[in-house]
Amino acid sequence: LAAFYMDTLRRYVKWAALSRDLKISSSRTLKELKFPFPDYRSGQRDFAVAVYKTILDREKLFASAPTGIGKTISTLFPSLKAIGEGKAEKVFYLCAKNVTATVAYDTLRLLYNQEVSFKSVAITAKDKICFLERRNCNPDACPYADGHFDRVNGALEEMLEREEAFTREKVETYARRHRVCPFELALDLTLWCDVII
Repeated sequence: LAAFYMDTLRRYVKWAALSRDLKISSSRTLKELKFPFPDYRSGQRDFAVAVYKTILDREKLFASAPTGIGKTISTLFPSLKAIGEGKAEKVFYLCAKNVTATVAYDTLRLLYNQEVSFKSVAITAKDKICFLERRNCNPDACPYADGHFDRVNGALEEMLEREEAFTREKVETYARRHRVCPFELALDLTLWCDVII
């Protein structure tokens, strides 16, 4: 029993230390995050300030604005700054369609260019990311479900050490390499990510 307990504790400490290190790194670098353009568009700065103030006040903000005015950067930028200042823990960016998620990831790429350290993951619908021709999550029918939990920690560890942005393509690549379910892998990554799309 003592040997089992110590082995379990060693495994837990490894993941706890990784979580701590990622949190310290993202907090430190996100504090220094800069708006990625020389100037704000008309109304954009006011919107970003409203988003930041809403986070600080723990309120709700509803906004309606036309396409192309910069809503995505005006929400993601202040939200990440708030994480860097310890005012927020995670950003959930909800999208109705994959096209909207692409806009969010294009915006995050602008911020990653500043050499900041934060993790982001794109969650893709189970039916769309499944490797099987017809989804069947039964371990007897799916080689990615069979033994998934025996291999998923290796996939997570490799991804967290090597990558910052876990796009659909990266999730699929690592899921194939480690023979795990890509949908479940993306969900597991959310535990360590600052931005979940």
